[in-house]
Amino acid sequence: MARLTLHEIRKSYGAVEVIKGINLDVPDGEFVVFVGPSGCGKSTLLRMVAGLETITGGELALDGRAMTTASPFERGVAMVFQSYALYPHMTVAQNLSYGLRVAGTPRASIDLRVQEVARSLQIGHLLGRHPKDLSGGQRQRVAIGRAIVREPRIFLFDEPLSNLDAALRVQTRIEIARLQQRLKSTTIYVTHDQTEAMTLADRIVVLNAGRIEQVGTPLELYGNPQNMFVAGFIGSPKMNFLKVHARGTEAGAEIRTSRHLGTIPFHVRGEADLTLGIRPEDLMLTTDGSGPLSFRLDIEEHLGEFRLLYLTAEDGSPVIAKTTLQDRFAEGDVLRFTFDPATAHLFDAQERRLANLNNKVAA
Repeated sequence: MARLTLHEIRKSYGAVEVIKGINLDVPDGEFVVFVGPSGCGKSTLLRMVAGLETITGGELALDGRAMTTASPFERGVAMVFQSYALYPHMTVAQNLSYGLRVAGTPRASIDLRVQEVARSLQIGHLLGRHPKDLSGGQRQRVAIGRAIVREPRIFLFDEPLSNLDAALRVQTRIEIARLQQRLKSTTIYVTHDQTEAMTLADRIVVLNAGRIEQVGTPLELYGNPQNMFVAGFIGSPKMNFLKVHARGTEAGAEIRTSRHLGTIPFHVRGEADLTLGIRPEDLMLTTDGSGPLSFRLDIEEHLGEFRLLYLTAEDGSPVIAKTTLQDRFAEGDVLRFTFDPATAHLFDAQERRLANLNNKVAA
């Protein structure tokens, strides 16, 4: 496998710069997931790592060796595409073996590798079939197998599960996780799916407009987002943001809207208008009419063991609460909520997370 280093990587199409100075180090064997909104540059960056897109500026290295202008073959990477990209006229066995045959690998070695990979992915019984005779999940496993059989230095996945239905996405995600654990392979995975990112990644790279907003473990990004963009992007449903007025005290920040909300453990100098962040699961619905927060109910969404309440704050801001309480409500009801100050976040006018008095700074 390999260690990947990106130093000030840039990509421009004419006068338009889409990747704006990316610095990232991916240790040998790490599973890194790129996430971000559509158009943020995550797939473009992945294709630059693969050698499918030229690098306008900066340096790319594998194990300390410069590979900025190297071909995909020289880099020793294998990529799994969203569209599977299987050869329709070839059988599964021929698709799996194609890269090895082009590389001039002896026939006996090819047959052995194909059988091993097919067995590990449970597609041995499909080797004689063509792609048109396979389900979406089977095609994706063949595409993954075609990458594995080459024993690449780095695995690259470009939204490989987006064409699958919900059940197959879960099944294939688990297969990819098990595969990576077994092979200990350096892996970069692009997705827009929160669940995929949070469950698969050793570290997540949050991209926005061609730049890295934050890099960290799933729990670091969830618990200590550096800014409102990361806070709003990581987590499903996303974090709620409320405008508040804050006053600094020795115990923390006293916050209020039209009423006093309490004191939360953040450092504030003097007084300021700030943004309070509370995740939907941290809003606690009260049934006795108490609680400092009041929102108007717009609609409910029942999801089995819990439900989502879509609400509107006094200032018109949208709010989502996640609750297991099964009390019946009507559209337009005003509901009261409380929250644990330890779970709240506070952001300044530049949308940066303020220092928490419990952990001093955001991770």
